[in-house]
Amino acid sequence: MEPQSAMVLELADAALQSVEPISQRTAAWQAFARCAVPQLGLGSFARLVALLQQYGSDDDAELALLLWQGEITQQAAVLKAVQRLRSLVAFLQSQGIADAARWLQWRDSADAQAVVHGAPHQAPETINALLWHLDSVRCDVPWVLMFAKRVLGQAPAHGHVMLAMQEMAEAMNLSAKALARRIAWHERLFQALGDVPEFRLAWWRCVKRTLQVQLTNATAVKLQVQGVKEPLPLSLAVHLRQGQPMLTIQLPRAFGAAPAWPNLTMVQLRQEGWGAGLRLRLLLQGEGVLPAQLQLDIAKRWKAAQLQPPVFERISATKWEISCCWCDGLWKPSNLDQAEVSTWAIDTALQVMEYVLVLKGMFGELQATKKP
Repeated sequence: MEPQSAMVLELADAALQSVEPISQRTAAWQAFARCAVPQLGLGSFARLVALLQQYGSDDDAELALLLWQGEITQQAAVLKAVQRLRSLVAFLQSQGIADAARWLQWRDSADAQAVVHGAPHQAPETINALLWHLDSVRCDVPWVLMFAKRVLGQAPAHGHVMLAMQEMAEAMNLSAKALARRIAWHERLFQALGDVPEFRLAWWRCVKRTLQVQLTNATAVKLQVQGVKEPLPLSLAVHLRQGQPMLTIQLPRAFGAAPAWPNLTMVQLRQEGWGAGLRLRLLLQGEGVLPAQLQLDIAKRWKAAQLQPPVFERISATKWEISCCWCDGLWKPSNLDQAEVSTWAIDTALQVMEYVLVLKGMFGELQATKKP
């Protein structure tokens, strides 16, 4: 998303600050970012100005429905947010601000608050909204906390986040306010990204095809979604929104081989969440004895190959599992096209094959050393 759109998102954020409860405010902002912006073509400040001109003040109720998508239940709050947005836009125009570059320059200037205080003709609501936005402690911290929760998978304490922010800012030779403003800017953009379920499905299907080509001796290949509670058998693309995709590839059992020889019988790749990124878990399952020394050798070989550390589990005397996890980047489908999704999927599939080939190679070495 371009900086011009980011400016529009910031103005909507400021306009919605009077909406309570916070859950409705957040829902209204997300509806604006993910629905209204693409539907109304609000890719720039100029486009927002044009939209406000197309709908006069008598049409505020109609405009509010388009902007906030019905997420605010109180009619007074709905109209107030639209009126606040109109006032903010009018004030910025009076300051000669017509694009994101000028907005960023003005917003970060030392005399910005003095300019606001020196505008007695502006309504108090407008002044308060601008002061709120110019005070990065108030307007950026909620987005910083949202960023921390999304990336860490849990909500850390406010004090801990702020302390970490201070340390990071010092390491980057920035002020804590400047770093918070950067994080808030990028988090707004991230939250504004819409989901693209068909790209999720394309990603997994490409992984499946690539592994099928590589594992020519596979006896069964199945792509499914776990954790779906939907009673109706909806499409796989819809189920991907609700559960965790899992690709399972069955390999031939080594009939007739000595029971002591370890043999890989299943390769399974599972995604454990779409939140912060593609959190992937690879499970390699097999039969035969997996000696302790071989487990140590596998761990050393994987480390030397810069692979993720393995976790071994003994199911029985002749059944075992080896697993590992990694996060394969951030899922930002709105920033990708079909070709990029396919390239990413192929890279991931080949990464899986690296684990498989290293393991099978070591099994071959073991058999070669044990043969009379």
